[in-house]
Amino acid sequence: MNIKTEIKEAYVENKKIFAILFVIFIAGFIIGCIFADDIAPVLMPILKQAMGAENISSVNAFDIIFHNESTAILVFLGSILFGIYAILSISVNGFIMGFMAGHTIKSTYSLIMYLALIVPHGIIEIPAFFSSCTAGILLFLFIFRVIKDMINKNTFSQSYENNKKNLKHAIILILIAVVLFLIAGLIEGFITPHIGNIISQQLGGPNLLK
Repeated sequence: MNIKTEIKEAYVENKKIFAILFVIFIAGFIIGCIFADDIAPVLMPILKQAMGAENISSVNAFDIIFHNESTAILVFLGSILFGIYAILSISVNGFIMGFMAGHTIKSTYSLIMYLALIVPHGIIEIPAFFSSCTAGILLFLFIFRVIKDMINKNTFSQSYENNKKNLKHAIILILIAVVLFLIAGLIEGFITPHIGNIISQQLGGPNLLK
């Protein structure tokens, strides 16, 4: 089986997990968007401090990459605990993106501005995050099912053979996530700020690179 087929299989055979995570993400997004005004005074300072930047020109691509890759690995390994970390991470990220959508649209009165600051890297970063969360859940399922099989008197070798596809898919998805996060980080650090600045000035807004 070639690499392309392996990757396709990892996504297709786990589409139910992706679908569940998508529903959770959308729910978080809607809640964040609805309550954007109420939580902006509290959440915006926290987000700025987390980014370590006062404006988009001071965002460092390599800091973004390090943060994203660290988060991917943490989600992957942390999801050993019943996949809870993956579910929490996807819901929190959906909530934050929804908040940013509501806050940006209401403060700049422009959906275009929000899309300019999210879409260039988001079209890669969001699938990467879904991949890392799914990989984490698959890792949990692999461990859980191996232990369950061993409790049912199977040997470790038998248990591993019965469930190795989950582990294989988990490894494939987390490796894809790592690569995608790398690409997304470079775009977010070097391309998104300039696109956002162009759109801002076209809309009569400030120069975001100053």
